[in-house]
Amino acid sequence: MEIWHIWAIIGFVFLFIEMFTPTTFFLTLAGASFFAGIAAWLFPDNPNSTAIQVGAFVVFLPIFYYVVRPFIKKNETDPSDTGMDAKYINQTAIVSKPIGVPNTNGIGEIKIYGEVWQAKSCDGSEIQPNTMVKIIKNESLIMFVEKCQAQKIDSKD
Repeated sequence: MEIWHIWAIIGFVFLFIEMFTPTTFFLTLAGASFFAGIAAWLFPDNPNSTAIQVGAFVVFLPIFYYVVRPFIKKNETDPSDTGMDAKYINQTAIVSKPIGVPNTNGIGEIKIYGEVWQAKSCDGSEIQPNTMVKIIKNESLIMFVEKCQAQKIDSKD
């Protein structure tokens, strides 16, 4: 077995590891390993072959990390932009149980997309059933809402 075969095997091992990890770090190691293998294949009889291979690995590792990696980086989502925010925030809902009434800790219920959620008023005001509200934010399982311009609607729920 020649040395470039070993570099190729190392590169494929890094590619295999990359398939099971959520990072592109092992992909950069695989690319650098393949270039070290190419150097071993191009200069097999050179007395400095080992230095050339290590040099190729060391040179191509940062190139792959800083130049190639951003183009093939796996999709990363902004941790502040959860699916909850994208689906519910700034959407309108209908109040199904009064919000902000005494002895309920201000918690009522809203309906959106056929789902029922606990809700509180952002300003602590009382909001009656069948009122259209806008969802401002959510904390855990409670939506914080404010009244919309159209105050009340008739519902045949």
